[in-house]
Amino acid sequence: MSTILIAVIALGLTALVLAAVLFVVSKKFAVEEDPRVGQVAEVLPQANCGGCGYAGCRAFAEGCVKADSLDGLLCPVGGAPTMTKVGEILG
Repeated sequence: MSTILIAVIALGLTALVLAAVLFVVSKKFAVEEDPRVGQVAEVLPQANCGGCGYAGCRAFAEGCVKADSLDGLLCPVGGAPTMTKVGEILG
């Protein structure tokens, strides 16, 4: 019985140490994202159709935020009302 207890304690301590390492590494290598990308993605219809030329609505939102102007960018599913909302978010 004591060998089982020692094995369980050893595995538990190993798990705690590895969890702490993973936590520290995740904080060190965290990537900051522009909060406007999330706001624009919420306005889009989330059809992920690819009609805009991007892989999905999230990629289109990133393209809108990175673009200097919204000229030439259009969500065919959402149309003009959606792009008006995107323009309001991006200023």
